[in-house]
Amino acid sequence: MAHRENKKRARIVRVALVALILALCVIFVKALRLPALIAAALAGAVYGFKKAVSLDQNDGTPGSLVYGLTIFLIRLWQAGKPRPVIREEKLAAAETPYLLLSNHESFFDFYYILQLSHPRNPSFLVSDYYCTRPVLRTLARHMGILSKKPFAPELAVPLRICRMLKKGYPVVIFPEGRLSPDGRSNPIVEEGAAFYKRLGVDLVLVKLRGSYYAYPKWRKKRYRSAVSVTVEEVLKKETLRGMSDEELNRKIAETLYCDASKELLCDYPQRDKARNLGDLLYRCADCGALYATAGRGNELACAACGRRHTLDRHYHFTDAPYSIQGWYDRIRDMERAELDRLSLETAVRTLIHGRDGGKNRRENGVCTLTPDTFSYRSEHIAFSIPMEQIPAMAFSCAAEFDIYYEGTLYFFYPLEHPRQTVRWALLTDLLTERRREEQKKNSEESAGNRPGPVHV
Repeated sequence: MAHRENKKRARIVRVALVALILALCVIFVKALRLPALIAAALAGAVYGFKKAVSLDQNDGTPGSLVYGLTIFLIRLWQAGKPRPVIREEKLAAAETPYLLLSNHESFFDFYYILQLSHPRNPSFLVSDYYCTRPVLRTLARHMGILSKKPFAPELAVPLRICRMLKKGYPVVIFPEGRLSPDGRSNPIVEEGAAFYKRLGVDLVLVKLRGSYYAYPKWRKKRYRSAVSVTVEEVLKKETLRGMSDEELNRKIAETLYCDASKELLCDYPQRDKARNLGDLLYRCADCGALYATAGRGNELACAACGRRHTLDRHYHFTDAPYSIQGWYDRIRDMERAELDRLSLETAVRTLIHGRDGGKNRRENGVCTLTPDTFSYRSEHIAFSIPMEQIPAMAFSCAAEFDIYYEGTLYFFYPLEHPRQTVRWALLTDLLTERRREEQKKNSEESAGNRPGPVHV
């Protein structure tokens, strides 16, 4: 029954998409006062494209007509913008299909990865959100894009990846699962060495540099900036089999790690580098005041203590803490010192995305975070999730933080101090960090208490 409903919805979306294109054609024709013959030709072209898609043998893969057209339109959109510097000599050693892993600094990272000379178009593993929304869902299906609910276990995801590789297409994964907030690679909380080895394909490790300052998570606009894409290493499938899971996970993390403040590719002469930076650096590095920082021009100032810090052409502060990363570390240290008595609560406006593209709902509620649980309650629903089941939390600066609960995506928009979204994510990271340190310590103590071999 559910399958029939999904097919019905998909048909409705396709019809709506074609109707929208036809309507735009009509508007275009009327605006330019084109003859009826040209209008008919445009309508015929739309119909012909729809027919071609339905007959495309590669439909549902990166070799499809829709994938090619989408990439063409993206390239047109990016025309005139600086092209990334490509260093891909090592890619020739990879046997197709391969699995490609990359660090993740900006929304345009997928476009930079596409600039590599892939023997075949790659599929991307992206957030489930982009594959369940109307129109986007249809595009993703025709393009062979793979989806995953971030930081939530899904048994079907490895199967989808295996199927795409068996069809001969490379697969691209950003193992951090989210954009870097401060320009340093996020910890990889869902390590995949055991799975990567079972795939039986070569592993390509790629590092992006420069994309953070071109379009960081906290800025509202994109700068013209130098970006490089480097194939750092190709691990052959034979080599992977001889590596332990721990060794491979460490290799991936170390190879992909990037600190934007130490890998500058150019100067940044812009005069508004600090604009919106207070949305990320929500706490004063000097006095610790919450939500008192504000950026103007190249200066970040605190309304509580009055201290001002200026960014230079290298995106470094001219005095301590000297960098965005250093400021973020000071906030991290302040929050870590208060972690044991953590009890954070905020009223939110909630957007609940229907599962698998179902109807959205809106409501008001309250979110609560303690060292042990994340809780949400409203007039219609209440639930709690142990924090060990939330290894990381996605967020948008000064907008929302989000989680999946029982397969449903919840977006929480704080009604007061919207920039606290960063705080919820950072506190989640600190709790995960502490939990992992405790597990490692217990494991080492357990190993040290094991009896040694008995010699007879």
